[in-house]
Amino acid sequence: MVDDTAALLTYTDGDNITKSVKFVGAMPIDVEVNNINKEHFFSSGNAPLNHFAPGSITAVSCIGNFRQIASNPSTELPCTYILDNALITDNRITAEYDSLYSDNSGDMDFTVSYISTENIIRAFRNGEIIYKDVRKAPITFKVDCIKDSCPDGYLKCESDNYPGYCCISCSELKSTIANITASVRNK
Repeated sequence: MVDDTAALLTYTDGDNITKSVKFVGAMPIDVEVNNINKEHFFSSGNAPLNHFAPGSITAVSCIGNFRQIASNPSTELPCTYILDNALITDNRITAEYDSLYSDNSGDMDFTVSYISTENIIRAFRNGEIIYKDVRKAPITFKVDCIKDSCPDGYLKCESDNYPGYCCISCSELKSTIANITASVRNK
């Protein structure tokens, strides 16, 4: 059966791990790869700040306040007070809210910008995300139209694993056969 509306997304990450994903009935698809360079995290003010980012931190900002409850009267300070006393070491930010008091409280929302060591790959159909994955940077990819379940240049073979077949690259198979032939001739 010919499936003219299927696509095969094949991508390789920075660890040289290759993954293939088939999209049936999803053509055409758009694929993009981006750095992950910003994240948000929430913190209550009752514990030291200890946060790791997946890359070298370049900037941190925050919104919110924390309260030194044990002080008399209690003192409310902006979360920027924490950042003024924070230590940023490559991909880690640490800070004591106030080491004099163990019962601080408050709600703070932090935004961390960093130089990414990971990429995110997304596939879209009609502007909606139909697939995403996060892998070590850099990610390279290609998209093939699939006919008879495998793209041009691939051989369809039966398999015990889902979906019941696999696609083998004809050029890789040809190279393997040539290497085996040469090895046998040399013996």
